[in-house]
Amino acid sequence: MAASRRNMRRSLVDYAFATASLVVLIVGVVFVNLDRSLSGRQVLANLGLNLIASVIFAVIFSWLSGRVQEASLQESLEDSFTEFSNKLTATVAQGNADFLPNALYPPLNPTNGEYGIRFNVDMTRSLEETAFYAFRGPSARYVAARLRASNHYPQQVKVAMLSPGDTMAIQRRAADRVYWERFEGKDIQQLEEELRQELIWSVVSLFDYRRFCAVDLMYVEDTAVYRYEMFDDSVYISWYHGAQSHAKEMPESLRFPANSFLYKTLQLDLVRRFEISNNKVTFTRAQNDDFLAQHLAELLGEPVDQSDIDRWRQEGESKVGDFSEFLKEMYRDLRRLS
Repeated sequence: MAASRRNMRRSLVDYAFATASLVVLIVGVVFVNLDRSLSGRQVLANLGLNLIASVIFAVIFSWLSGRVQEASLQESLEDSFTEFSNKLTATVAQGNADFLPNALYPPLNPTNGEYGIRFNVDMTRSLEETAFYAFRGPSARYVAARLRASNHYPQQVKVAMLSPGDTMAIQRRAADRVYWERFEGKDIQQLEEELRQELIWSVVSLFDYRRFCAVDLMYVEDTAVYRYEMFDDSVYISWYHGAQSHAKEMPESLRFPANSFLYKTLQLDLVRRFEISNNKVTFTRAQNDDFLAQHLAELLGEPVDQSDIDRWRQEGESKVGDFSEFLKEMYRDLRRLS
């Protein structure tokens, strides 16, 4: 259809040009015949002069029109390229915002009290301005310590982690920890028991944070492939099985903005999981250690008394002591720099 229209336009142009040429030729012959004094030689001589003039005019006109057309074509191409470039840039920028991280953090082992300064500074800035905080991962051992160190308390805290009573999930996560530097030489049974204890005192530390904000806690069958911490402006995702994360306690991490595809997906998924899950609890200011003891007894399938809670509370403070000191020093540096 398009080809037939082009052929028709071309035929019309050719017909119009032929008609105009024929009309001009006839008019020229008529004008020449009006002068009866001109001989055939004079007519041919004048025709030759006109042909020379026509050639000169054609060359000059062709050169000028070529320059004009070239400039017009170049301007048109530049405008088209600029428009295309702007659209491409906008598309790429939108794609970057939707699907690509805006920060990367290398993996490390937390030796000598080092937990990754850039990662924690960025996360702290997100925490100081957020009303919503969420964590999902195998173990929430550092969550309460981070929240307590903050100068700003979120209005909503949601945590999804392994249950200390989930034997199969604990075995799976403990197997990943075999290669960690600080667990070198320990057998898998020791690692499983240490992880179980870690999960217990993590629950206790989250319960203690209820004095600042209610905590929604959900127990999930986490496969220990990734973890994330979510704020109003960003989500920080740590990939345990990344190419550089092998044998690293702190895996490589990525930050995605709140308008990204991944942030929106994870947030909606987490909210819906909390809505439909039956394996969850909310810690509030009105509850006391008796409530916590009953909750832990249900999780562990064994009696829990106050001495157990006191022991786990003390153990939790001891285990995250280095991290808490790291955060305090970081906050002092941030206040000094500001």
